[in-house]
Amino acid sequence: MMETGYSDGRGYAQSKLAQVIHAFELAERLADAGIIVNSLHPATMMDTNMVLSRGASTRASVDEGRDAVLHLVNSPDLGTGLYFTGTRETRANDQAYDLAARARLMELSQRLVGG
Repeated sequence: MMETGYSDGRGYAQSKLAQVIHAFELAERLADAGIIVNSLHPATMMDTNMVLSRGASTRASVDEGRDAVLHLVNSPDLGTGLYFTGTRETRANDQAYDLAARARLMELSQRLVGG
């Protein structure tokens, strides 16, 4: 909730971190149900309309991003609660593993959606 000091880059980064934290929480909650939940950063600065319309230089193709998504979809034995960059399992930002940050995000999410 950036009420001051807003920047689109910071907003984007914080929203992505929140998605990863939420996925880690879901993975833990759904582990006994056999549901796999992982997080993926498919590629950086893909040649999408959003990137191209900003005049930014691309660093990856949409095909690379697609391949990363398909890797997770088609690899059922990867496990759950993991973070991937492209097709490689990597470590997410340290905050994603902070249990207090996870609890704060889940409480805020519940409050904002009226749950």
